[in-house]
Amino acid sequence: MAASLTADGGVVYAPGVGNHHGMPDRASGFCFVNDIALGILRWRELGVRRVVYLDLDAHHGDGVEAAFANDPDVLTISIHEAGRWPRTGTVSAPSRGVWNFAVPAGFNDTELRFLLEAKILPLIKTHAPEAMIVLPGADALEDDPMSRLSLSNNALWDAVRAVRGLAPRLAVFGGGGYNPYSLARCWAGVWAILNDIEMPLHLPPAVQELLRGVAYFRAAGRNPPARWFEQLRDAPAEGPVRDEVKGLCV
Repeated sequence: MAASLTADGGVVYAPGVGNHHGMPDRASGFCFVNDIALGILRWRELGVRRVVYLDLDAHHGDGVEAAFANDPDVLTISIHEAGRWPRTGTVSAPSRGVWNFAVPAGFNDTELRFLLEAKILPLIKTHAPEAMIVLPGADALEDDPMSRLSLSNNALWDAVRAVRGLAPRLAVFGGGGYNPYSLARCWAGVWAILNDIEMPLHLPPAVQELLRGVAYFRAAGRNPPARWFEQLRDAPAEGPVRDEVKGLCV
């Protein structure tokens, strides 16, 4: 549907989808149907050829890469935690349009911005896509229990903002995220960016009440910090750009 709605251009945001691990013959990693691959195939039916898929989820976008690894018109770019399940995405194949950036634990906002500016945005611009799918993936956030990455939601929002105008058709999906408080706030911020809505410094009482009613059974949910309920924006997670990250741009 996202592809159909953007047949003539535009932006669609569908946070509840983005099953990037699904394979043609089997489910994988909580993903039964790879809706991303199906969206790209739908664009193809509509005559769209050159596509970019940008995956910022903490896990490698293996299913989408597998679907289009032999199609140079589809550029797949995945930034993910090194050694994290499914433990793929360790090499790139530029001639086939496959770029993987396996980043170290503690990956911070400064490092994501570095990768975007030094390598990823130039790759996207060179490819000149007619359509793009972006998967922010809230499980790369510092507050998420499923990775050891240390991004704030600012970094993911800035990434969406940076690529927003690089293709006439844009679909933004949600992807992974296992802390309901950080996920909801991240997704809301993406919506604000795509609609040019100014983000509030403090969340209104009705929103805080809604968030406080969410059940989160992990240890962090027993005594959650006030910022999970009161603020949309995380504190920035700036830091050094380590040699391991710089080496990914060689």
